[in-house]
Amino acid sequence: MKRSLVVLAQLLVLLAFGWAIEHWWGFSRLLEPWAAVPMALVLLVVLAQLGSYSLRALRIYLAEPAIPRGAWLACLRLILLNNALNLLLPARTGEASFPLLLKRWFGIDLARGTGTLLWLRLLDLNVLAALAAAVLGPTLWAAPGAGGWRVLALLIAGLPLLAPTVQAYLRRALAGHDHKGARLVTQMLNGVPVRATQVRLDLLLTWSAWSLKLAALAAVFALLAGLAPSTALLGAIGGDLSTVLPIHTPGGFGTYEAGVIALVSPITAPSAALLAAAVNLHLLVLGVALGAGALAWLGRRDPVRQ
Repeated sequence: MKRSLVVLAQLLVLLAFGWAIEHWWGFSRLLEPWAAVPMALVLLVVLAQLGSYSLRALRIYLAEPAIPRGAWLACLRLILLNNALNLLLPARTGEASFPLLLKRWFGIDLARGTGTLLWLRLLDLNVLAALAAAVLGPTLWAAPGAGGWRVLALLIAGLPLLAPTVQAYLRRALAGHDHKGARLVTQMLNGVPVRATQVRLDLLLTWSAWSLKLAALAAVFALLAGLAPSTALLGAIGGDLSTVLPIHTPGGFGTYEAGVIALVSPITAPSAALLAAAVNLHLLVLGVALGAGALAWLGRRDPVRQ
């Protein structure tokens, strides 16, 4: 019954979004900007998004020693399914699939899997925040004291390097406690790297995955909205930032566009054309993510645990 209600809610949101598009623009008018986008660039975006997912799968594969060697494809399936469920379910409730699949496929306990998930999401948020500060900074540096954006971007980018130190401190603080909460947090900390070399590798893969995806999306968005590349990059960052934060609707309908407009608006005044371009960018991202998730779902046979 609950699953049926969730599916119904998703369909209602999708229908409302489709009605709003048809009412305000009409689908034929909405899709007109695609005439200016070469098909080769669209294909490049699809490949870049799939490449980004592959790098994220490699990040999990290399970070978690309990995953059997040779199981990278299983990690890729996990990423694709988790990403699709996050898009389909509201408020990031789809994230629960990540530790559940780690437990089911690789025998990793739920607390450790949850700790790994939180670590990876913090890395994602860290990269997007650092990029947003670095790209938005040049527009604001003309103001007095705005040069602090450079320092802010560097500080944000370097924060994950403190993870081993913070983890060691938390372990010492919890060492004298034996209640359930302390044990749970300690188990979750097992999903966070303890070596600086692992943190640097995780950071490298995170930056590579996001840079690949965002550069391709910015190229398409620049053509769709007629924006400068740096401004289009901000829009791509804003859209993906909305998917990392725990406040998005099923499919990201509305919240993705709001993220795009929010980061572009300090440079370009919001307009119907800009909103239409944000919707088109969202449809492209959503189509690739759900298509890849469907392919992962078709191979539903669970990996054999070693």
